[in-house]
Amino acid sequence: MFQHDTGVPAGSGKTDVIPPALHAAGGRPDKQQTRQHIIDDVVETLTSGSGCGVVLVGEHGAGKSFIAQRALEQLGEDYLVVQVRGSSISSKLPYGALSVLLNDLDSSHLEHPLMVLRGLTQLLHAKAQGRTIALFVDNAHDLDDLSCMMVAQLSAGGHVTLLAACVDLPHVGGDIMGLWKDDLLRRVDLEPFDFAETAATLNQEYGGQFSHAAARALWTASGGNALFLHSLAREQIKLGAIAKQDGTWVLGRRPISLTGEVRDVVKARLNRLSPGQRDVFELLALAGAVPLQTLMSIFNPHDMDTLQERGLIQVSHEHPPTVRVSNTVTAAIVGSVVPPGRSAELRRRLTAVQETANSLEPGGPTGVAWALDCGEQISPELALAAARRANDSSDPAAALRFLHAVEELAEMPAAVIEAARAHLGLGNDEAARRLLHPLASGQGADLTAPEWVGVNILLAELEHRSPGTAPAASGRVLDLRPSLAAWPDADTDAGHRAAAQLRLAEARLAVHEGRYTDVLAMREDLDVADLSTESGVVAGGLLCEAMAVTGNVLGATGLAKQVLSAAAAVPMTDRNLRELRGRMLLLMLLSARFKEAGEFLTLTSEVPDPHSRLGGMFEIGQGLISLHAGRLEEALHSLEAGLWQLRTNDRDALTGIATAACAYANGLHGNADEAAVQLAELSALEHPAPWLTARLTRYFELGATAELGQRAAAIRALATEADADSEAGAVATALLFQSAAARLGDRQASQKLGGLAGSVTGQFAMLCLRLANGVKDAASEALLTVAKDADAAGDAVFARDVARKAVTCANDAGNRIALRVAQRTEHMLDERFGGPRNGVQALTSSILTARECEVAVRAAAGTSNRKIAEQMQVSVRTVEGHLYQVYAKLHLASRSELKDAIAGTTGNARIG
Repeated sequence: MFQHDTGVPAGSGKTDVIPPALHAAGGRPDKQQTRQHIIDDVVETLTSGSGCGVVLVGEHGAGKSFIAQRALEQLGEDYLVVQVRGSSISSKLPYGALSVLLNDLDSSHLEHPLMVLRGLTQLLHAKAQGRTIALFVDNAHDLDDLSCMMVAQLSAGGHVTLLAACVDLPHVGGDIMGLWKDDLLRRVDLEPFDFAETAATLNQEYGGQFSHAAARALWTASGGNALFLHSLAREQIKLGAIAKQDGTWVLGRRPISLTGEVRDVVKARLNRLSPGQRDVFELLALAGAVPLQTLMSIFNPHDMDTLQERGLIQVSHEHPPTVRVSNTVTAAIVGSVVPPGRSAELRRRLTAVQETANSLEPGGPTGVAWALDCGEQISPELALAAARRANDSSDPAAALRFLHAVEELAEMPAAVIEAARAHLGLGNDEAARRLLHPLASGQGADLTAPEWVGVNILLAELEHRSPGTAPAASGRVLDLRPSLAAWPDADTDAGHRAAAQLRLAEARLAVHEGRYTDVLAMREDLDVADLSTESGVVAGGLLCEAMAVTGNVLGATGLAKQVLSAAAAVPMTDRNLRELRGRMLLLMLLSARFKEAGEFLTLTSEVPDPHSRLGGMFEIGQGLISLHAGRLEEALHSLEAGLWQLRTNDRDALTGIATAACAYANGLHGNADEAAVQLAELSALEHPAPWLTARLTRYFELGATAELGQRAAAIRALATEADADSEAGAVATALLFQSAAARLGDRQASQKLGGLAGSVTGQFAMLCLRLANGVKDAASEALLTVAKDADAAGDAVFARDVARKAVTCANDAGNRIALRVAQRTEHMLDERFGGPRNGVQALTSSILTARECEVAVRAAAGTSNRKIAEQMQVSVRTVEGHLYQVYAKLHLASRSELKDAIAGTTGNARIG
């Protein structure tokens, strides 16, 4: 269907001989391309001399031409590149794709295929002048039979090395297909871009860093199609839907706009469909999903098969199977360009079959929107169901449209509740409040128990959004139970559903406020045992957090695996799935399971869900992982991009933790001014965060404070926070604060650390216990082992601090060998952070004074005592005195030993 735009007038075949200057090796030496590994693989195959070449297979816009051109550029001056392009019209002409080359032959050469082959062979070798000929055939599926035969014969005879590109191999002519069947032609399939490739190519193409939300919006809208991706990106940037903020491309509140270039491309491709195929495609674009059996009763199955073979439509594996357009952006554009009259006719064809088959009306929001566009009246039940589905799928504007289409809905409490949900989703808090208050105050006396509970839960959500009304939200939820018991239908199935709904709301509130012991006490009442329901999955996620924070990290980890597995099989609203995924990622970070968190983030990001089903933690998750791993440049790129995106839309109140983590990363990196500014911004944040998010925000804030030179104040605050959390039963966060205080050098914190670690399970608690024992025994070797294990687990910050303690222990013990080993470990970790002051800072904080460290670094660099004295404006005797103290503290005897001891610090130190 969708022909690749080659820039050649329709109906023509074109042959180009590319000058060597355009494809010489090193033509793009400084630009590492996306999918470079594929380009390198193609080049290696083409130059290996084995077989006939390579055929690239992928849908239109998958980047076949891009891969081919980059590969050809790397072949070098020993190759002559000849390019042939097929087209739909040239495929109907004998030798159509080769016409330009054949124009250079004498007409007598065209009388027989063998003479054509001989003439082409002579012509190409004459042009090559001894070079190897690389023949690039673009759109190989559009070659006529004779051109296909010539290409195959030239390749099989070793006259050319073939690089072909096609949409699908079965539609390539039999002669080229035969080369592949005989293993002479290597097939390389180009799948759509995955999310990581999409983000990488966007960052590369447009400069700066795309936020997770911006990159994901373009990825899901384009379906990973490279052509769609860049067309969409250019258009969204032009329209301002994606804007650059301080080097970060951020998705605004406007939806992705399907206008401009990408719209024109889709319309042109739609026109290339046969009439029957176009009917199928347009109906599916308008209806959303249609049962396969229904579709087969309307259209020719052959047209449907052709569309499916081309990957334009897909059939679900559910029962009964349904059919939909594969690419969402294509469906949206096609649905918007169908004329009203034609749309109404397609609608009549669908509804006629449905009525005959006694089928229900399409219940999905897309189908209901189509019915409204065609001027149909929809039932209140259908409008309400569609509105509920739209709210569940984060489309509040569509929900309001459905509700406003039926006047009777204004008197239905369930419809009012859905309208309030939609206004909440749009940020219209006051409109939601006006709808809900009359129902909550008793004016809606005909409310069922579930409806009444739902109204109050929505009001509590509204109240939670402001610090001033948050206490009222807690009181509202906690006061519902006595009133529910007196509700007229309390003892019915509806009453039982309302009670379960309330229990879940109470658990949500307890987790939000950090009352984890209350959650554990509610375990028997929560629907955790049944993970086949959405409420069970949500309850399981809440229980995981309660278990982890109260110390049962291993138990929480086991339950989390079950919950996530169940969530993949249970239909869930966007909000519930978003909260679950964000919660699980946060818990992995809390328990220092950084590698597992990275795998979870990557795998979940690759799921083709809308970003509304991932949550804000995915904006900053990779940044937090990189921060702990010591990859500070990478961490700051990710965290700052996430921070800018959260400033645009922060439904999960994560701006605080993103700001604090940025400050900590900048502090570790030596960017003191930036860190100080970000710490100051924390006090200006208004939206209250959930308890666990707030605790981790405080942890990063105090870490940044320590890195900015306020170590003593940070240690005191960390110890205070640890005591407070421990008393509240939140031993996992208490352990986090206590370990930080101990790593920063607080001896009392180190003494408490072992006991606290014993009340928490999991790998991080075990590292903390080993750290406490190592400090107690002053065992530098044991501490170095802890540092090594922490680094292997992805926590280089923890490892660096433990290595510093190992240096101190070895130095105090006078163990020169252990000191050297510990110093090398410390220096290796310090260098990873890349800060200009980290190397000397370690010596200053653990062993030497700042003045001694400065003298030591200069002396290790080979500067004489007299020169050091001049540079520091002190006497030579003072320099000698400092060096004497340095040698004594580091147990050294000469400058050569000093140079070895602090190797790696001199290049990073700031002197003077």
